[in-house]
Amino acid sequence: MATMLKSPLKKKAPPKPQVKKSPLDFIGWAKIVGSTPDEVEAAWNDLKRRSLVSVRQGKLAISAEAMIRAHTDIQRRLASHLSGYELTENSYIVRYAGPPPRGLPMILNTRIYVEYIANYFRGGWGVADIQRDLPQLKPEQIEAAIQYYLNHREEIERDIQRSIEIYEENLQRQQRMGTWEKLMKR
Repeated sequence: MATMLKSPLKKKAPPKPQVKKSPLDFIGWAKIVGSTPDEVEAAWNDLKRRSLVSVRQGKLAISAEAMIRAHTDIQRRLASHLSGYELTENSYIVRYAGPPPRGLPMILNTRIYVEYIANYFRGGWGVADIQRDLPQLKPEQIEAAIQYYLNHREEIERDIQRSIEIYEENLQRQQRMGTWEKLMKR
């Protein structure tokens, strides 16, 4: 009589299929932007239709122009949240989420803070003068920064003063270390 030998190796169960979790969270986003999930989904779909947002390899991709080209307030709030910005009253002026210096107001899609434009403006420069010095900016971006400065003068003046203090501290440190003289000799 022949006996069947059992294999010492256990059969492995087939691997469970990986279910990819969608990065789209309309319910969570609705709470953040202060809207309903249906409105947020409609805003997402319109932004997606216009190629301002997408999902690539399981990750969200947001166009740099999404906030400016948003048609509705919900689209703008959604695009700003997904981009990591805090909104201001002007679509050209944003803040990175977080404390300063990340939270300082800046011109959207640039690294130019409103305080830089405010310094030009305080020095008597007009929009055309500023644009000659900063040709990467459009006149409407400069006007938005000036308007933001005028509407938030106290806040921007504090930012400017803080920047001056940081500059002076660093200058004194460089002078103590002797690096200032080395830099000036170059």
